[in-house]
Amino acid sequence: MPRNYEFRRHDTSPNHVLRRWLAGMLCASQAVATGAWADPGPARLAQDGAAVSPKQRPPVQVAALDGVIVGYNTAFLYGMTSTTDIRTLLAGSGVPPGFQRVDLYINQMLAGRLDVEFAHNPKSDEVEPCFSASMLEQGGVDLAKLPGPLDPNATCLRIQDVIPDASAAYDMASLRLNANVPQIYMTSLRRGYIDPSLWEPGANVAFLNYSLNARRNKSRYNNSQNDLSASVRSGVNLGEWRLRNDAYLSSGSRRPSNFTSQNTYLQRGFNAIKSQMVAGEAYTYSPLFDSVRFLGMQLASDEAMRPDEEQGYAPVIRGTAESNATVEVRQNGYLIYTTTVAPGPFAITDLQPSGTNGDLEIVIVEANGTRRVFRQAFSSPPLMVREGRVKYNVAAGQVRLDRRQRERPGFISGSMIYGLTANSSLAAGLQASPGYLSYSLGAGLNTPVGAVSLDAIHSSSNAGGSSASGDRLNLRYAKFVEATGSQVSANMQHGLREGFRSLSDHVERNGARSGSRWNSGHGSRQRLDGYVSQPIGDGYVYLNGSYGKNWNGTSSRSVSLAYSNSIGRLNYNLSYTQSRNIYSSWENGRDSRRDNTVMLTLSMPLGGTGSSTYAFSTLSRQSAGTSAQAGVSGSLPLERNVSYTVAGNKDTDGQRDASIGVGTAASFGRLNASYTHGDRYRASNFSASGSIVAHSGGVNLGQGLSETFMLAKIEPPVSDVAISSFAGVETGRNGYAIIPSATPFRGNWVTLKTQGLSKDVDITNGTQMVVPTRGAAGLAKFKAVTGRRVQFELHGADGQPLPFGATVEEWDGTRLGITDPRGRVLTLLPTDREHGELDVRWNEATCRVAYALPPKLEGENYQRLTLTCSTPIPPAPENKGPGSIAAGDPRRDKASAS
Repeated sequence: MPRNYEFRRHDTSPNHVLRRWLAGMLCASQAVATGAWADPGPARLAQDGAAVSPKQRPPVQVAALDGVIVGYNTAFLYGMTSTTDIRTLLAGSGVPPGFQRVDLYINQMLAGRLDVEFAHNPKSDEVEPCFSASMLEQGGVDLAKLPGPLDPNATCLRIQDVIPDASAAYDMASLRLNANVPQIYMTSLRRGYIDPSLWEPGANVAFLNYSLNARRNKSRYNNSQNDLSASVRSGVNLGEWRLRNDAYLSSGSRRPSNFTSQNTYLQRGFNAIKSQMVAGEAYTYSPLFDSVRFLGMQLASDEAMRPDEEQGYAPVIRGTAESNATVEVRQNGYLIYTTTVAPGPFAITDLQPSGTNGDLEIVIVEANGTRRVFRQAFSSPPLMVREGRVKYNVAAGQVRLDRRQRERPGFISGSMIYGLTANSSLAAGLQASPGYLSYSLGAGLNTPVGAVSLDAIHSSSNAGGSSASGDRLNLRYAKFVEATGSQVSANMQHGLREGFRSLSDHVERNGARSGSRWNSGHGSRQRLDGYVSQPIGDGYVYLNGSYGKNWNGTSSRSVSLAYSNSIGRLNYNLSYTQSRNIYSSWENGRDSRRDNTVMLTLSMPLGGTGSSTYAFSTLSRQSAGTSAQAGVSGSLPLERNVSYTVAGNKDTDGQRDASIGVGTAASFGRLNASYTHGDRYRASNFSASGSIVAHSGGVNLGQGLSETFMLAKIEPPVSDVAISSFAGVETGRNGYAIIPSATPFRGNWVTLKTQGLSKDVDITNGTQMVVPTRGAAGLAKFKAVTGRRVQFELHGADGQPLPFGATVEEWDGTRLGITDPRGRVLTLLPTDREHGELDVRWNEATCRVAYALPPKLEGENYQRLTLTCSTPIPPAPENKGPGSIAAGDPRRDKASAS
């Protein structure tokens, strides 16, 4: 299947391009061998205009893949005026001896991008790839299963000699080394898993990651309100250690400024036990108990260190905005996420909650200042792990729920899930604190109708002068139907007795006399959360519901139902949301009123295929009335990625407003600004997110960082080189670029966009793979070569172009390339190289010619130089054949070193 090689600048040498072209011409060789060209057809014209028949040229004999000798007539090469021996290019793998950067695939699974040595094998008389023990291990070969032991220091093993029935073939056109190994010699590692020996701790860095949102509202009565919120995540990476701090700032005209340092902790991964250690302020991470904020130490399994079966869990928050709105997400009263969204449906997929349990409170702040609040359940999936596997967490320290808490009791917590069989798991856990004890037992089953787990928690609490005990049941269910694409999940909590208290409840009760809030009847008695998603035709429907009932009789519920599809070029989304008595920590304890909303959103691209301009319209029906909005969004025709949105709106009160918003993604961050002018108010909003990263190469500004990110380094430095797959990311003056996100413990490809590079700059390895550990700043290194691009047109003493396939070298042995059918070779010489000598070799002939480059002209892409190569290279006493290097020749030492 055709592939795109445009980004592999390390393989754009004339030598390689010519070999790729010749590989494609092998079909012509087969045609000659089978007699398909018995009738040569009309004669063609040579360069001098004389008619030349293909029969006048003797065919070159090359070895076919099946061992049959076939002929190739070089007269079919355009521009050929003489024949030449091209067996070194067409025989075998077609790769010359030396190192080549290739994609190594073992049994069709990518093992990595490696520098592989190709060496001459006397047994087959061909140039073959060399394997090492580490290469085989990286590809999933179990060395213990091989018939004989391998020398760990051996660097050039023939795979057929060490693994029975194994084979290897190099696809030169796609730079892919394919190896086939019998499954009996392979490990049981899953697809995508990379051996821990290849995980990289990353570069030593210090960084500051920020997200800022500022809003100003002014009513027609000149009453103004300013709101400012910011989240800052800072950290330092030293080897395997990560120091982190999460802080949040909120300020407003009608509320005091509040700066909160939520977490400060030190983290380190332990690859041998596939776990992460955290010391400092953090949240317990247990699938059995509610998360608790604490100061202490925790050791927990890291599922990302394992094969691709489980990558952890984080909820997707879906909703609909009526204007350019701000979305704030809180967990346990702490602001953990904020962003700005455009009008219409939105989905937040990059959320990083704390712990494994704790409902999320979502606040949508519209442009006119109105707030809509709803909750979304967040709990762990069913208690299931694979057979024989253990998933655990252990934590100890002081409970620290919030800054107002005066009493900070110590605690210990631990839980474990063990895979008993292929379809069943057992779970157990314990939490203890002065005056408090809870323990849990549970089991999970994998059935034909889905995965289900049931666990029970018993607690005993003596706090605030009263004792209580109780029990709670947790039922979890999840099912994905591959045939229909259906996904169903449900979580139910049911309190058997009112006396059940979580560790947080116990601590709050114990501190009630010192001013902490405590409401004995506010505890949850029953909670049911469900999620269903289903593809229907070309569309998609999802249902998200939640119901909660407290011991004091109060209850809450919320339901969200949406369907999206398209009719031709028209995309539409129809949603229904109902919420009632949703408690909001933002509203200071007041219950929000019942809210029923039906919303229809339409969008259609304007222009031809691939247009980035869309027209959209939103119609919303609520209890208070109907609102409508229409507008256009797209990208400006600028070099930078600048998006815009222009819209008009009519709210439920019949008031009208107009808004405009712009945003851009640059190498230094993401910026968004909007302004709304209405009948009753004016509002402006500005948001910015980005990062500042300090490293050994200097300081760079970047976009907002995820937990794990990467650096791209070009040496020597080349600025303004873009990174594929990341809009706006490009290298700075120091040659570094900040890549905002990466997947830990997996192969992350970093590819440079080299189309816009100067003609005198070449990247020798345009794609790199990085395998960072969790929280690391992975480093991808690229080598740049600068110089003068020159095209030599070489002629012989008879004035005819030198033969096709002649190798051209510098006086020091540096290979410059291979001549094309017109005797030309395009190469990149060092910047300071103004004159020198070229050695040309073909068949049994050689010649040497001196050159002197003219001054470079402004705006010149490359220089052309016509040379006559007629002086034979002097024979050397140790000359053993074409291409050898004489003793005393300065090229000999370099060739020996390589």
